[in-house]
Amino acid sequence: MDSPKTARPTAAQHFLTAGLDEGRSGVLTDHVATLQLAWRACRDRYPFTLTAGVILPDHLHCIVAIPADDPNRSARWGLLRELFQHVVNGRSSGVWLEERPLRDRAEVERSIDYIHADPVRHGWARCSRKWPYSSLHAYIEKGLRPLYWTGAVEGGYGARGTEHGPR
Repeated sequence: MDSPKTARPTAAQHFLTAGLDEGRSGVLTDHVATLQLAWRACRDRYPFTLTAGVILPDHLHCIVAIPADDPNRSARWGLLRELFQHVVNGRSSGVWLEERPLRDRAEVERSIDYIHADPVRHGWARCSRKWPYSSLHAYIEKGLRPLYWTGAVEGGYGARGTEHGPR
């Protein structure tokens, strides 16, 4: 057992959104497998753990856990943005990335639910579990969310919202 002086700091959870410039809808879901490879390449160089995520046609959200005292935070997000840009465009432009730390467990839980409800909120699916590019499937499989989880979805099927991030 670690003593207080040698205990490792806990991981810090961060909410990450990557989006495409206007008029590029569909590109992210068209390149899911390549995005996953880019994600793994970044994770191999700058380790992190995916807590939750969803990929939509024009943006993605995820929560990642990184070491609390991690000196590579800026390098990690820069590399991830650069890799995503090359996947989407074949060059370095057209992708924006925002990241913010989550304050506490309650905010992490709200953000997980926000992520899982996003396909319905933006009108891409009638229910969250019907969207194929979401960590909700793993949450249901592991018993972390019920099979018929719906979340508190604002908007709904057919309503293409433009907000990117939990309130």
